Amino acid sequence: MKKLVPDPPPSFPIPYITIIADLSIEDAKPHAAALMDALSNTIQLYLNSEDKEQRKVVQENLAILTELLRALFAHMAQLEVAHD
Repeated sequence: MKKLVPDPPPSFPIPYITIIADLSIEDAKPHAAALMDALSNTIQLYLNSEDKEQRKVVQENLAILTELLRALFAHMAQLEVAHD
């Protein structure tokens, strides 16, 4: 049977990202640094790209990396509050 209604498109920014609950601040720091490096490299790629389609894909990657960093920093902040 043919589907009458198509699936909705994925939404951006990513509506739900979780971080492993028992990820310590010490373990989270290198992950944050790696994500920031990836974000920096992706920004450079975006700035150097002239192809419209490539820029669109890179923008989506920037949104994903930004959401991952936001979630990771929120987790780290929550751990710091709990530690104090």
